[in-house]
Amino acid sequence: MNLSDLYGRSPVVVQNAFATGYGLRERARRYGGAFDDLVAELDVRQWADPETLRFDQLSRLRHQLAWCATEIPHYRELFARIGFDPADVTDPSHVTELPLLEKEEVRAAPDRFRPDRRQLHTVAQTTGGTTGTPLRYWATVDAVRWNYATYEARSRRWAGVRLGDRTASLHGQPIVPASQRHGPYWRRNLAFNQLYLSVYHLNDATLPAYIDALAAFEPRVVVGYTSAVHRIARYLLDRGDHGRVLPDAVMVSSETLTPAVREDLELAFGCRAYDGYSLGELVAYVSECPLGSLHVSTDYGVLEVGPDDAPGELVATGLANRAMPLIRYRTGDRGRLASEPCRCGRTLPVLAELEGRIDDVVHTPEGSVVGPAPMSLAFQRAQRVRRAQVHQSDPSALRVLLEVADGFGPAEQAFLDAELRKRLGTTLAITYEQVPQIPRTSGGKERLIISTVGSGHPS
Repeated sequence: MNLSDLYGRSPVVVQNAFATGYGLRERARRYGGAFDDLVAELDVRQWADPETLRFDQLSRLRHQLAWCATEIPHYRELFARIGFDPADVTDPSHVTELPLLEKEEVRAAPDRFRPDRRQLHTVAQTTGGTTGTPLRYWATVDAVRWNYATYEARSRRWAGVRLGDRTASLHGQPIVPASQRHGPYWRRNLAFNQLYLSVYHLNDATLPAYIDALAAFEPRVVVGYTSAVHRIARYLLDRGDHGRVLPDAVMVSSETLTPAVREDLELAFGCRAYDGYSLGELVAYVSECPLGSLHVSTDYGVLEVGPDDAPGELVATGLANRAMPLIRYRTGDRGRLASEPCRCGRTLPVLAELEGRIDDVVHTPEGSVVGPAPMSLAFQRAQRVRRAQVHQSDPSALRVLLEVADGFGPAEQAFLDAELRKRLGTTLAITYEQVPQIPRTSGGKERLIISTVGSGHPS
């Protein structure tokens, strides 16, 4: 019996202990060492003059490129082939001399993007975004801490909260067994002072229990996937219960925050909602300030953005992670820079527009609604799945298109099915179809979920 099976079979009190044990391990990894110093450094730099920010970014970029030139097989060969010398880079824009990097190229040969001459203390992770295309990657412990220090300095604190504040989280980990038909649908992580609520059990029948749990917990901040937090907000508003859960801030991510959804969140919870944009690959970080501007953290990555007059593709170069540096990485999203600085006084550049991460949702027979961000987690551990797309025209059934690699067979499909069942339950009928290529939108973007349930138009 593996650890996951043991967790699933344990009583709730033991599962809470598991969650807290995980939190203690992650707390040391994320917030140990120089974390406090990093937060202070990031807090100061957000007010620096633009030329200081440019020089700081250039210095970090030159160090990252020099590391790539000597330690990373893919870049060592690429730089030699095209005659690119990191020492010649005198402006961050010079990175555009390098070719764009596709996620598929990294997935096909991940070891070529890892150091082959030095041993680093790394953490293996997986990201799928909301496209259904999983990518396994590695990060140094220093990069992990840098990522969470950025979140603390430029997300939490901008929202008026801090590490350790009572936090209600609605993210994608299947912390409650999918087969569970009774509460509680949440677990406690005492190490993070966190109530972690399952996004996979949210439906009309269970929402009253979620509201009761949130009201009893009295979170200072609610964080999570936009679709899940919005489901709770709409329930509060529809029943006239806004005021029962009153955090100081709501922080959402991974799915687009539209103006209408923001209005619902702020009415339901009586506080500001804060948006954010980042990638699991640790290449870009964008966060919302108290005045509502989306600021780009120039010390986290070089983010190539569309010009003032039109959105362009976001292309990102990470500056912190030496375990798997990604240079000019295509994100699949689009945006454009603002022409004026923000009135908040922070000198970090501002995105005037951000496109992407809008997707449909999956409906289950039990009435749950699962968005693309939590759904993508089901594909992250699946072996030999290149891409996936989910189609739904009936709340009782799902059709999954799979673009697979050689060697994909019944065992891999059974594993994927089990991962989907953890998130969607056991009563939804799921069929699988292997296709040569996952279709894209007219704009060339991949979508994980395409649903016509309740929309009135054909699939």
